[in-house]
Amino acid sequence: MASNGNRGSGGRSNGGRGSSGGRSGSAGGGRAASNEIYLNAGPGETRMAVVEQGNFSELHIERDRDRNVAGMVALGRVTRVLPGMQAAFVDIGLEKAAFLYVGDYLDADGQLDGEEDDPRPRRGRRGQKPPPRIDSLLHEGQEIVVQVAKEPIGTKGARITSHISVAGRHLVLTPWSKRVGVSRRIGSDRERRRLRDIVKKARSGELGFIIRTAGEGTRDADLEADVRYLAAVWDEIRDAQLNAKAPATLYEELSLPLRAIRDYANARTKRIVVDDPGTHEKMERFLSRFVADPKPKLERYQGELPLFDHAGLENRIDENLGRKVWLKSGGYLIVDQSEALTAIDVNTGRYVGRRDLEETVLKTNLEAVQEVVQQLRFRNLGGLIIIDLIDMESAENREKVHRALREALREDKARTNILKISELGLVEMTRKRTRENLVQQLCEPCGYCDGRGYVLSAESVAFKLLREIRKDLPRFSGRQIAVSVNPQVGEMLEGPARRAMLALGEEHGRELEVRTKPGMHQEQFELEALDSGTPLKLAVPWLETRAERAAAEKAAAEAKAAEELRVARERQEAEAAEAARRAEREQERERQRAEAREAEAAEAASRAEATAGEAEPAAADGDGAEPAPVDGAEAPEGTSAPPAAPIAAAASPEAEPKPAWDDDDDEPSPRPAAEAVDDPAEDPILPRFDKLEES
Repeated sequence: MASNGNRGSGGRSNGGRGSSGGRSGSAGGGRAASNEIYLNAGPGETRMAVVEQGNFSELHIERDRDRNVAGMVALGRVTRVLPGMQAAFVDIGLEKAAFLYVGDYLDADGQLDGEEDDPRPRRGRRGQKPPPRIDSLLHEGQEIVVQVAKEPIGTKGARITSHISVAGRHLVLTPWSKRVGVSRRIGSDRERRRLRDIVKKARSGELGFIIRTAGEGTRDADLEADVRYLAAVWDEIRDAQLNAKAPATLYEELSLPLRAIRDYANARTKRIVVDDPGTHEKMERFLSRFVADPKPKLERYQGELPLFDHAGLENRIDENLGRKVWLKSGGYLIVDQSEALTAIDVNTGRYVGRRDLEETVLKTNLEAVQEVVQQLRFRNLGGLIIIDLIDMESAENREKVHRALREALREDKARTNILKISELGLVEMTRKRTRENLVQQLCEPCGYCDGRGYVLSAESVAFKLLREIRKDLPRFSGRQIAVSVNPQVGEMLEGPARRAMLALGEEHGRELEVRTKPGMHQEQFELEALDSGTPLKLAVPWLETRAERAAAEKAAAEAKAAEELRVARERQEAEAAEAARRAEREQERERQRAEAREAEAAEAASRAEATAGEAEPAAADGDGAEPAPVDGAEAPEGTSAPPAAPIAAAASPEAEPKPAWDDDDDEPSPRPAAEAVDDPAEDPILPRFDKLEES
C-alpha cells in the first residue's frame, strides 16, 4: 500500500478537478493517471470505492438483506392488466409486483444503457407507430420471461422488460436480436468494423451482441472470451426455464466484487484491493476464467486499520452525505434532494476573486461543474436535476461552462441529457436512475422532524401550547395543573409567554406549574392534575354489566324522547308566536285603513264648507250692478232683472263650484276669495242687501 504522503501528493497534483481532488487525494496513489478499486467485504455488507485519478468518484454498497435485483432474469406471472395505462403488473417473486409497459414488451429494437447502434427513434418518439393495446398481448395468469431493468425505488416496484440482455466485460448479449451492434461512443469507423467482424466470427448460432464502449481497442482473445461466457450464461437461463414454475428466478446478477471486475476494471485500472480472504479467492477464480491477459492487479489488504480508513475514504463518505459541499477555491454547493428533482445551487462563498466579478463568477462555475459531476456519480443522483449556476453576463462564458460540464460527464457511465444554460443561469439535465441513490440507501427520514427538515420554534410551540391548554383545561377537575414541556419551550413559558399563561390560569381558576423534561420532543406537552377536584363520571362500556348497560340504554332512549318532545314543543310555541305576530300586524293595518277613511271624510266635509262660503258672494253682482228683484218686485225703469237661475244654482249644493287645486297636490289649495274687511261699511256687498230690504 502507498504511504499517506504519496497519496496526499497525488491528490494535490489534481487541482483542476476541484476540491474533491484535494480531499480524496489520499486514495489516489502516486500516479495521477491510474485508477484504483477498493473492496471492503464484511459480514452482511460489501462496499466498493472507485478512485479515478485521485478522486473518490463512486461508492457502491451491497447488503445481504437488500440484494441487487437489477439485471435479474425471472419467469413471471401476469397478475393484472391495465388497458388505461397500457401496462401490466407481473409477479416475479419480489415483495411488490413489477411494472411492465407495453413498449418494453414490444420494442424488438431496444437499446441498453446508451450503448446503442441503431440511430432510429426510440419508443415514444414523434412519428413512430403507436404500440397495440396491452390487453391484446397479455392476459392475467400468463407466464412470461422478463428481466429487471430498474430496481424498486422507494414505494415503486421494479420496472421490467421482456428483452433479455446479459452484460459482460466488453459485450452485451441480446438473444432477442440477431444483429451485432457497436456503441455510438466508439467513433472510429475502422475500429467499429474490426470489432463487429471479430464478434460475428466468434459467436455461435444467431445470438445478438452489442459491443460496449469498454471494448474499444480490445484484443480478439478478450472479445472471444466474453462471447463464450455470455453464451454459457444464456444456456443456463434456457435450461432453468424448462423446469421452473412462475414466479421463479432464472438468472441473478453477479455479486458486487465480481461486477467490480466486469464493469469497472479496465486498462487504466492500476489495482484492485480487497480485505476479505474469501472474496479475494472468488475474484481470483473469476479473473483467471473470464478475463484475458493482461489482467488487473488484485491485492489483498492485511493491515490493522480498516481498509477505507487506511485509504482515507471513510471520512469522505460522511462529507458527501452533507447538504453543503465545499469547493477548493472557497465556494460551495448546496444539494437539495426531493421526490421530484434534485436542485444544486452554486455559491461563491469565501472566494472573492482577483480582477473583476465576471472572472470570479466564471472560475467558480467552472470549478463547480466539475464537483457537480463528482457528486452526481458519488451519490448516484438520477432523474431531473437542476443546476443553479452563478449568473454570467457573457454568452461566451456560459458556453465555456456548458462545454466543461459536458466534458466532465463523459466519464459518467449513466446516460445523461443536458440542455443549454438558460438566461437565468440554470442548467436542466436528466440522468438515468436504475437504483436508489446513496442517501436513500444509507439514510432514513429524521424521526424527530418526520423528514421535514425543521420543527416549530420554541416560541411558536409555547403559544400553541397555551391555545391547546385553553381548549383542554375545562376537562380537568383539579385546581393545580402541571404542564410538562421541552426545556426550550419551558424557557419561553417562563419568559415571554409567562404573562399569557398567568392570565389563562386566572381566567379558568387554575394554577399552572411548568415542568421541563429533557427527553421530551419540542412539539409535545403533557397536562397532569396535581390535586383531586370534583370526581368526573366517565362511561366505560366494557366494564358495565348487562343490567347497567340496559338501564343506560333506556335512560338514553328516554333522554332522546324528552329531547324530541322538547324540540316539538319549542317548534309549536314558535309557530303560535308567529301566528300571533301575523294577527297583530293585520290589526294594525286595519286600524291604519280606518284612520285613512276618517281623514278622507273630514277632508271632504271641510271642502264642502269652503265651497258653501264661496257661493254667497258669488250671488251678488259685481262692481255697482243693481240688485235683482226680490219677492216679485219689479225692476226700475231702464233696468232689466237678472236671471234667477244663477242665484238658485249658487244656493244649491249640487252646483257647488269645483275646487281650484291640483289633483296631484298633497294638500288642497282653495280658490282665492275676497279679502275680509274689518269695517262693515266698507264691504261692497252689504249696501246692496240694504237696498233690497228697502225695496
